[in-house]
Amino acid sequence: MKLKEIEEKIGTLSNPSKMPSYAWGIPIQYCKTGAKLAEIKGTICNKCYAGKGCYVFPVVKAMYEKRYQAIEMVEWVDYMAELITQKYKNKKEEDRYHRWFDSGDVQSYAHLMKIFEVCELTPHIRYWLATREYKIIDQIDVKDVPKNLCLRVSTTKVDSPPPKFWKWTSGVHKDKKAVGRECPAPKQNGECGSCRACWSRKVKQVSYKEH
Repeated sequence: MKLKEIEEKIGTLSNPSKMPSYAWGIPIQYCKTGAKLAEIKGTICNKCYAGKGCYVFPVVKAMYEKRYQAIEMVEWVDYMAELITQKYKNKKEEDRYHRWFDSGDVQSYAHLMKIFEVCELTPHIRYWLATREYKIIDQIDVKDVPKNLCLRVSTTKVDSPPPKFWKWTSGVHKDKKAVGRECPAPKQNGECGSCRACWSRKVKQVSYKEH
């Protein structure tokens, strides 16, 4: 199937300026835990970057909605794997890094299993997924995660310690020092540059400066 045909069915990939390559996300209004946290001051979701800037443009919102609506398609796994394969086929190895959820979060255990399938079908791509859906992650074991995916459990509050129930984590710091590996993007024009810490299982914790 041609790239355009797949995109018409499940939507395109996003191309965040910070990232080395592509990402995939859905509207933040569909976050299960995040939607509740967004109403609480001091949480990371209260000032979610995906609720402002280019994310609020009508054309962008429409595409994120299309991706969400496509999740339940029986062909979603195959379509997504093919979409990613075609989008990355001309990328250099150092750019074959994909982010799940530049906006939004995992919807269910079944949804996470679909993402795992996509990762397994595309072993040549390195994936990173950060989530605050603790109850979903509680249903899996570290050994269940595809080897090419770094699944990070994120903190819910700014300046809070990382969760202890999962092997890989991430958080946001503001008034306190970064815990673990500090994201260098603020010192690199807001870009990852050559850093791939988020995708690396060797990096247990990544901390981002609040923005």
